[in-house]
Amino acid sequence: MIENLVDTHCHINFLKNAGDIALECEKRKVHTIYVTTLPSQFDETFKYVKSLKYIYPSLGFHCLESNYNLEKEKEIFLKHVKNTKFIGEIGLDFSKRAVKSKEEQIELFEFVLQHINTNESILNIHSSSAEDEVLDMLVKYNVKKAIFHWYSGKIGTLNKILDCGYYFSVNEFMCKSKKGQNIISKLPRNRILVETDAPFIKNVLPYKNETAYAYLSKHWDMSILNVHKLVYKNFTFLQAYTQQSLF
Repeated sequence: MIENLVDTHCHINFLKNAGDIALECEKRKVHTIYVTTLPSQFDETFKYVKSLKYIYPSLGFHCLESNYNLEKEKEIFLKHVKNTKFIGEIGLDFSKRAVKSKEEQIELFEFVLQHINTNESILNIHSSSAEDEVLDMLVKYNVKKAIFHWYSGKIGTLNKILDCGYYFSVNEFMCKSKKGQNIISKLPRNRILVETDAPFIKNVLPYKNETAYAYLSKHWDMSILNVHKLVYKNFTFLQAYTQQSLF
């Protein structure tokens, strides 16, 4: 059994046989952040995963979700916000696929940031075409811990994100694209985490994510085993440390 595997962004509830997959992660001791896109999804599954040691349920309120009762979802978010330190998937998306307006997204993101523990919560961030705006809001609310999931923005903004002490999670798609490879090349080893974003990236699972680890092994000229250890070390440090205010 491969030890110390990490998946910091997996939509377990969107996978077929989700329960079996969660139990397999637990059996194989794969540290998996189970992100949700609405508070009601968290509410529906929290009771099933809260006792698992290696599944970290994450309370999400995704900017691309649109078909829901806003006030009801806010109530559910407030009900659960103290039940987990993992918050996400949250953020902003100003690309053409966005349904909600920039103003609506910002209002929702602010609602989340106003009600979490900004010292202890670990945010799982979506920032497509809105990286600068997301970063500005994280700074505004003095958020200490955040993971930028599948980052595709400017290198200049990437450096500002690093200056704030935040992390980046990389996936198979990034490892196969020139833009993704360029982004990975700019990241210090101690700020990199690994994700699957399953099932949105197909044919990967938390315990079947060989491509990302193999790419980092080649990129760093490091054994696969040591890559596993390094990414796991980054993950445990993110959870444990208390960052001094940088703002």
